[in-house]
Amino acid sequence: MKFGLKKSVMGITGAFAAAALVLTGCGSSPQAGKVGTAEDPVTIRFAWWGNDSRAKTTMEVIKAFEAANPTIKVQGENTEYSSYWDKMATQIAGGTMPDVIAMSGAYPSEYASRGVLLNLDKVKDQIDTSKFAEGTVDLGKIDGKQYTITAGVNSMSMVLDPKVFEAAGVPLPNDETWTWDDYARIAAEITEKSPAGTFGTTPMANDSFLAVWARQNGEALYTDDGKKMGISEDTLTRWFELNKKLTETGGAPSASQTVEDGSAQPEMTLMGQGKQGMKISWSNQMTSYSGAPLVMVKLPGESARPGSWLRSSMEYAISSKSPQSKEAALFINYLVNNMDAASKIKSDRGMPANTELKAGITPLLKETQQKEAAYLDRIAEMKIQAPKPFPAGSSATMEVLNRYNTDVLFGKISPRDAAKGMISEVNQNLA
Repeated sequence: MKFGLKKSVMGITGAFAAAALVLTGCGSSPQAGKVGTAEDPVTIRFAWWGNDSRAKTTMEVIKAFEAANPTIKVQGENTEYSSYWDKMATQIAGGTMPDVIAMSGAYPSEYASRGVLLNLDKVKDQIDTSKFAEGTVDLGKIDGKQYTITAGVNSMSMVLDPKVFEAAGVPLPNDETWTWDDYARIAAEITEKSPAGTFGTTPMANDSFLAVWARQNGEALYTDDGKKMGISEDTLTRWFELNKKLTETGGAPSASQTVEDGSAQPEMTLMGQGKQGMKISWSNQMTSYSGAPLVMVKLPGESARPGSWLRSSMEYAISSKSPQSKEAALFINYLVNNMDAASKIKSDRGMPANTELKAGITPLLKETQQKEAAYLDRIAEMKIQAPKPFPAGSSATMEVLNRYNTDVLFGKISPRDAAKGMISEVNQNLA
């Protein structure tokens, strides 16, 4: 799975501008107002991103839903993440947006701010969130309105490969006490004591991780009004300096290898090949790296001032123009509240927010997935308040961050100038 937000603000804005006539006009659907029957069911479209394995599982869930709801037919549409948002923007512009849409990151804010998403309070009778874990319903609220329902929760974590640590003769860190200085030192020590080609870690360039870094420093990635970055130049500079230090001390591979590793599928990364000791990762991605017995621990610095939080790894939304919004809501309700659906999906979209479903699927999970569940329980016990959803205009932050970080790693720009440039550019996107 890829969680990076690669679609540019310009592309999104252009698509929404083209879609304005569709959203404000009187476009109709051939089944608008239709009441489905078993002989002539209503058809809704459901779009998501993912690999072939996720597509196969999702189609199995769709068939089970259709069997339980014979008056509703679901047309599934799977797309690779790299092209998902481009395809969605094109469909919005053409007035062919699916009824139910998988979402993540800043896109709910982008879409909601332009009237593309349905306020789910309008279909609240069809979606039951009474058994959701504390705080997980609010993850889908933007400006006080419910626009999405979490498909599952995850959190930022540090994944460790005990075999790499053991081979290097380096003890595993104590995640209740370690710091980022410890992390850098351990990374360099692993590389030094390992065979050529094995490294302690690789730098992590992700806006959600940057939000954790900001929170650990008493700041927020974005201001409360979402009009500019909240992280200070000094705090952002230290983050770029950390990544540069990892490369310079040998704790991480060269800049070119780091870039290559960052674009590889999980199983083809250094971590996936058993050639990396530590990797900052989404919790639900650990099972994708390797069949080896990996370990999941808290990020450095979490005890001093926690920054991680339980977030939606994927969210479900409904098009504001869907002619069958109630049927779409019933389908979402099935996805997030039905035990049979949960037993098929397991933790692929994150751990279920529904606490009963989470308890029900835990015995079905692989060992690594059970480690993920236990880790998320630890994060939940910390009762860390989630930040506000990333604001409209911030979907390009990932690309900006990666670009400046790459320039820092290649020595093209200083960490301080990278921080200045990034803040200026992102603020222009948010304005």
